[in-house]
Amino acid sequence: MEFTEPFKQSGPCCFSPNARYLAVAVDYRLVIRDVLSLKVLIYSLDGRCLSKYQAYESGLGVKSVSWSPNGQSLAVGSYDQMLRVLNHLTWKVFAEFTHLATVRAPCSAAVFKEVDEPLQLDMSDLSLTDDFTQHNSEYGPQGLVEVRYDVMELPITLPCQKPPADKPNPKQGIGIMSWSKDSQYICTRNDSMPTVLWIWDMNLLELAAILVQKDPIRAAAWDPTCTRLVLCSGTSHLYMWTPSGAYCVNVPLPQFSVMDLKWDFNGSCLLLKDKESFCCAAVPLLPDDSNSDYSSDD
Repeated sequence: MEFTEPFKQSGPCCFSPNARYLAVAVDYRLVIRDVLSLKVLIYSLDGRCLSKYQAYESGLGVKSVSWSPNGQSLAVGSYDQMLRVLNHLTWKVFAEFTHLATVRAPCSAAVFKEVDEPLQLDMSDLSLTDDFTQHNSEYGPQGLVEVRYDVMELPITLPCQKPPADKPNPKQGIGIMSWSKDSQYICTRNDSMPTVLWIWDMNLLELAAILVQKDPIRAAAWDPTCTRLVLCSGTSHLYMWTPSGAYCVNVPLPQFSVMDLKWDFNGSCLLLKDKESFCCAAVPLLPDDSNSDYSSDD
């Protein structure tokens, strides 16, 4: 398929899950790739343009697009820090979500904030070998650290970075966007708030949860078999969210930082990637009772 003037492809594109439609972000002014992609075009496979969507006229435009797994919704993330969702019947926007720096009531979303505490272990009466002491020192000068989520009360001000106005490719807009398997939830990261992950409920059209990390979020991926989200932030921990709550998992490998992650197709294993190494982690299946409680200490 070729795009004729004035619609040259200059931004992200993706097929719908049923392969019937192609969503393309384009810049009708033909400027720089991925920077001024102001329009989203919906194409059929025979090359017909079914719909054109443009949220606003000027400024930086579309940064990411993603189809829901059921093929009924198309999420569009823009540089204006907005998430907009189109339906597959009329190709009109039916939901708009704003990533605010301060979240206040009456928002009912649960806010989980990562905190850490050094483990207080009294080993004064133990006889320790040199091998144990050397192994423990590999975790760093602060020793072992326990990580957990604290549930925060509203209002809360989220950490935010203002991108410099004089540099290209500003770190703002929706850089991470991913749907859950059942299309009920979508998670987003606004790049000007790199430590915050937002989880939106598409059935209720409202914010479901916010995860506030200590370090910038590098990747987030949904379990392909159930409603479970796993994310990493370049540390020795994994962070998981389900509709029942959020919890943290320590990776028991010295000097291993999780920079990226991928699920296998049946949701039983995670591939964890560091800069120069990787490992596979077995992941237990969630219990049948989706309302079971999880805590940061599990």
